[in-house]
Amino acid sequence: MAVTELVFFITTAQGVITPEFKATCADALKVQDEWCAANLPNAPRGQQARGVAMFQQVEDPAVTLITAHWESVAEHGSWIASEENQRVFRAVQEHIDRDRISYFHVDGVEAFTDSEDAGLTPVLQSPVVSIARCFVEKDKKSEFEKVYGGVRWIHDDFVKPYVHRGGWRIEKEECRENVEQYVMIGGWDSVEAPMEFPKHKDFSTYADAMKTVMLDCDIKNYRRIL
Repeated sequence: MAVTELVFFITTAQGVITPEFKATCADALKVQDEWCAANLPNAPRGQQARGVAMFQQVEDPAVTLITAHWESVAEHGSWIASEENQRVFRAVQEHIDRDRISYFHVDGVEAFTDSEDAGLTPVLQSPVVSIARCFVEKDKKSEFEKVYGGVRWIHDDFVKPYVHRGGWRIEKEECRENVEQYVMIGGWDSVEAPMEFPKHKDFSTYADAMKTVMLDCDIKNYRRIL
């Protein structure tokens, strides 16, 4: 089952993504793509086909997000351990706060799509991409899936022509081992677009249901820069 990788860097250039940092990341992703072509015969060909992209956070422009799809966490681990990654990552680290690197995988989903059915907009072509982390008590994981599954159509209807997909975060967040995270990823016309959701005729049904199974929800917005 596929996983989606999300890696977060904090730039050291006072909230600015410099051309040098962007170029360094572009070079690193090119090397990664070449490594995948040489070592993963069943992987899709091309960066976009593998969900590879670079984003800048709207709320904090110092935050950079790198994404990719992998067949498994172990497959991603093979790339991390490779000589090629070690070489290009040294160059990337010159532009970021090394003590604040974070990453995790979302299970069972390829969230950063470059194609969709007719009439729908892929995430990689969206003006804005949101990442919502829904915090759920560990023993309510199954209940969350049942409740969300029953009202998801309301959210899906509102976000069209964009597509939002989600899955469970694999690696537990430090100091929150008893809390699960359901991560929802999808596109929008703008940062302001989600604020119209409460006007949807069925919003109260969706919101009231989700409140029963969530501790909290953190949402950040990103714009693609590579």
